[in-house]
Amino acid sequence: MKCPNCQSSRIRKHGFYREKQRYQCKDCARQFVEQHHPNLHQQTSTGVEERIDRYITSISTPASDLLLALQQTTIDYPLSQMQPTLAQARFIAMLVRSIGGSRVLELGIFSSYSTLAIALVLPPDGVAIASGVAGKHLDVAREYWERCGVATNIDFQVGNGLELLDRLLTSDLGTFDAIVISGLKHQYPQYYQRAIELLRSGGLLITTDVLWQGRVLNADTYNDDFTQAIERFNRELAADPRVTVSVLPIGDGLSIALKL
Repeated sequence: MKCPNCQSSRIRKHGFYREKQRYQCKDCARQFVEQHHPNLHQQTSTGVEERIDRYITSISTPASDLLLALQQTTIDYPLSQMQPTLAQARFIAMLVRSIGGSRVLELGIFSSYSTLAIALVLPPDGVAIASGVAGKHLDVAREYWERCGVATNIDFQVGNGLELLDRLLTSDLGTFDAIVISGLKHQYPQYYQRAIELLRSGGLLITTDVLWQGRVLNADTYNDDFTQAIERFNRELAADPRVTVSVLPIGDGLSIALKL
């Protein structure tokens, strides 16, 4: 058995969840149950019953066929669990659209259906700059960008999000309407410290996985960098007078900060 998040085989038993054996990865601290079959379309929000989650989906505007197809096509790729849920991706896109966003920065993408969702709501001259890892999943993503007619609106840059942020801070490209943080969890505080400088007044800083399967409730009991960094990020952002913050239990937690 391997961790569905980082593919490590260093796992340990960690109690039970809904009468199923639960495990925890010793390397990334991810918790999962036996016979885990990742399906991002069915992934429920933290603390929300599956039947309620299904009802919420049934009364929401359906996702486009191509967006669903990209999500399903890359669902079995290694590390696919690191990307936002479909519900998060669509909500982020709606937020970008609601503020009339035309310049978006996304840090830490996988198959980029979240990037595709964002690009679909940008104006014709809008741009979504994204960073992430290279691989076959990226070739699939580019195919869908082309099919949706938004390939020219997406500037994908392979590499570390912190390095991209540092380059942008010393460039003359200006500020962004929205910045999405979904990269390496232990780097969330560093992402935030840089990203806030690149965000325009009235812009949105949107961060995924801020509830981290509830581990942030007992961060002191978890001896892992991911939980500690997410808890630190959450507290620092909440105390920052430059923003007003709201957190929603969508997926594994979605933080939305409006820069004042």
